[in-house]
Amino acid sequence: MSGEKVVAGTPISLEDPGLHEANLPSATTLDALVEAHLADSLARGLARGTVAYRRVYLAQLVAWLHERGVTTAAQVTPSVLEEYLVHLKGRVTDYNRRSPSPLSVKTLAAEASVLRSFFSWLAKRHVVLFNPAETLVLGDRSQPLPKTVLTESEVQALLAAPGLDAVGLRDRAILETLYSTALRRAELCALDLYDLDAAGELVRVRQGKGRKDRYVPVGAHALAALRRYLHQARPDLVVTPKEPALFVASITGRRLGRQTLNLIARKHGESAGIGQRVTPHVLRHTCATHLLQGGADLRHVQAILGHASIATTQVYTRVAVEDLAAVHRRSHPRRSLKVVERQAPGAYPHP
Repeated sequence: MSGEKVVAGTPISLEDPGLHEANLPSATTLDALVEAHLADSLARGLARGTVAYRRVYLAQLVAWLHERGVTTAAQVTPSVLEEYLVHLKGRVTDYNRRSPSPLSVKTLAAEASVLRSFFSWLAKRHVVLFNPAETLVLGDRSQPLPKTVLTESEVQALLAAPGLDAVGLRDRAILETLYSTALRRAELCALDLYDLDAAGELVRVRQGKGRKDRYVPVGAHALAALRRYLHQARPDLVVTPKEPALFVASITGRRLGRQTLNLIARKHGESAGIGQRVTPHVLRHTCATHLLQGGADLRHVQAILGHASIATTQVYTRVAVEDLAAVHRRSHPRRSLKVVERQAPGAYPHP
């Protein structure tokens, strides 16, 4: 159907004169405006995953506004959004029901960005006179340090955890690939057979974040695990030889899903006795950190990770520096005041 976009199962017609981007009447309901914004985002090439989380954040805002009798965009003022800010900061995440915690700074900053983008879109189409979220700050925009980075011994234990059956060989190839390439979860799941260039020791990431293609080197250990999986395991897992996906699920025999990938990482992390939760993103963090600790250039790590800005990659240099500082504290003979006091009672340590 010409002019129709589907957002999360809801058809939105951009040809509807009431929702045309140059003709959005101020009386249009917030729900309809959100749908038009999301449809336009898809039409402009924004990734479906990005549109999906924008939908969640905007739906939360609209529900909160409806509870307060706010049904049109013109009624949304900076003070209303400031009140919403207080509401968000008081919420807790249900990610871990046993120990609920406030929303992270990163999540709050992401919500702020989505709101600013939505109301800026409305302002450009003259639905509102100005962007009421322009100065809204829900969190610190600075890049937080990765919460979990595995040690080399933990990585070795993790990679040795899978068994030698077909599923185990697949899981070993997955974990080796994640640690070797630092691919994002969606990027690994999207890999097809022809994306692996074993001879060139490369893997091609098609339409990664920002819809950009890139080539990422694959290490010898990961290639060996991939070859073993492809020859000894994958033929027993696929439903049809025509299946293009590199990694397939053991039950369906078709492309591996993101949630299954999460379960694989967590299961083998627990089997390896790693005290922290292991996820595909933890392996991405770990790969980047170990590369820098091994002397890799920051620009090269940026290219491997697929970061648009080197500022995003620089967070890993902070991890590497903190690691060096920890080594210094453990190893230097004058590492602390207590050590100095034991060595020279009564002496005041000079800088």
